[in-house]
Amino acid sequence: MTVSVTWWKQAAKHWLAPVAVLVVVGGCGGETPTATALPPVPVKPAPLPETSPPPAPPIGLTPLPSAEEVQQAAPGGRADPFGPLVGVAAADAQDTTTGLPQLKGVLMVGDQKRAIVTTPSGSGVICVGSDGRCAEDAPLLLPAGWSVLSIDMARGCIRLALNDEPQDPFCIA
Repeated sequence: MTVSVTWWKQAAKHWLAPVAVLVVVGGCGGETPTATALPPVPVKPAPLPETSPPPAPPIGLTPLPSAEEVQQAAPGGRADPFGPLVGVAAADAQDTTTGLPQLKGVLMVGDQKRAIVTTPSGSGVICVGSDGRCAEDAPLLLPAGWSVLSIDMARGCIRLALNDEPQDPFCIA
């Protein structure tokens, strides 16, 4: 048994080394592989033209209008944002005989309440005080003798006084 084992070891050294070299060299030889073409990139289909807005969901929600619909509904602005609206009833118009202001809005600037008004002398803001001016250099919008007693932010109303006699409050029309 010793003789056969020794013989196999010697045969393996002499025969296996050349066979292994042939297998390695044979595996490296041959044709070089050619590049295979990649599958074509799928082309995105053209977007479908907009036909009509999607139907309202069945849960009762109404879709918002598009930006174009909003712009078409209000195509332009007003030259004077405090000017009267087109189609305002005569009862809402300013009393031109007394020169009382027409109240357009109320706002809070810091801790100071202000009212946006339109008067025969112009549009602007008035504040609580004897002449209604918010600053020393602000234009005088109220007629002589009128003062602002209070500005009600919650109701959108102002209360004026004529020669220190309180008048009924009037609110945003």
